[in-house]
Amino acid sequence: MRHVTRALPACLLLLFVGLLSPRAEAFSVEDHGALTKAALEAAMRSGQGKRLSEHRDSVLHGSTAEDINLHVKWTGWHHFYRPEGRIDSSLRQGSDARVRVLWDEALEAARHGDLPRAWDRAGHLAHHIQDMASPPHVVPVMHGAGDGFEALGIRDSLARLPPRRVAPLSGPDAQHALARETLDVVRTQSLSTEDGAEIPWSAFWAEPDSRAPGAFGAYGLVGNAFGETKVRWKGREHRVDPARTAAFMDARAAAAVAYTRAFLEWAAERFDEASAPDAPRVPLRDYRPPPELSFQLLGGVHRNSRGTAPSTGVRATLPLPHALGLSMDWTRYVDAGSRPWPSGGWALSVQSPPLWVWRQGYSRGLDLRATAGVGVYTWEGGSRLGVPVGVRAHLSLGGPFIATTEVLYQAMRPPGASWTHGVSWTVGLGMALGDR
Repeated sequence: MRHVTRALPACLLLLFVGLLSPRAEAFSVEDHGALTKAALEAAMRSGQGKRLSEHRDSVLHGSTAEDINLHVKWTGWHHFYRPEGRIDSSLRQGSDARVRVLWDEALEAARHGDLPRAWDRAGHLAHHIQDMASPPHVVPVMHGAGDGFEALGIRDSLARLPPRRVAPLSGPDAQHALARETLDVVRTQSLSTEDGAEIPWSAFWAEPDSRAPGAFGAYGLVGNAFGETKVRWKGREHRVDPARTAAFMDARAAAAVAYTRAFLEWAAERFDEASAPDAPRVPLRDYRPPPELSFQLLGGVHRNSRGTAPSTGVRATLPLPHALGLSMDWTRYVDAGSRPWPSGGWALSVQSPPLWVWRQGYSRGLDLRATAGVGVYTWEGGSRLGVPVGVRAHLSLGGPFIATTEVLYQAMRPPGASWTHGVSWTVGLGMALGDR
């Protein structure tokens, strides 16, 4: 059992590392920032970007944070979208679902005068629009960090960006239009090689055979070879002029900038309307607790047949798919009587999705969840098994601050005796990294 006690923190660490492991991305974080900056500058040069210039930093932050907030990305939404059908997975929804949520959050923030938050959410949304310029994100092809298109980067393309203008569009419309455009390019256009061969772009990214929801394609007959100067096609090796590859990248970068600008200009008009003094009052949306990583300090009391003892401790939590949560608590009991008590231990618990939620104004929310887990406690020189089950209330205090209170039934096997049954109550105060 001692080995189990030591293994609990290690298991949580491994899960945390696995959650944050780099997976499929479209453009790099730096490229998203550069695309967003180019869109903002294009809007400001046209004389339509005064409001954008005031909130430039918020937009840029959002467009890059969407990839950095991996605990949100890997428990709620992926960054793929197929314009001809849904590609939700068993664990995560598609990019289009994320776009709808982000716009609802942005518009609500604007209605309450929180324009920095509104523009930050718009930046998060712009990130998903830009992803639609990447062929593997609309075909779609699941990939890692080694995808040829995305590894090539767009900095050189931005330096020679061809001019392009798209009329203002909503977030979902901009996402769909750019995804459709990129998919049509893959289907209808080709790469001209130095020896005169025409290799269709679909030989680089092949669509799925099945039209069933959630179906992904794969790299085509050429393989993951975009950006290489030599490719194999129909049994022969063909040399590729880098200028041809650059022209393809230039067109995709220009599209990403143009559609990002179209959305941001549209959003500016909507935010002005929503934040106007005479704007109609709109009820708050239902509270939806964001996925969050948190750390709390705990204090409480435990009571069982042997008496009552105060406790202190710490808690770390991380989100899981389907609005579940994982919580690890370390507790230290203070012996309050002559009969021996456990000195403390670890407990690993799973939290249910919210059973009940209550929104306390724009910036505060309360949710109630069930918890169940297993613990290992040190007692009279040995490790003893415990089973905590209960309910936990979680209060978002605004900003990064949170408070929790929890009531648990705890069954524990003490040394040389039958199971004991008790109840514990704890209060926690701490900080959380949510969907920011």
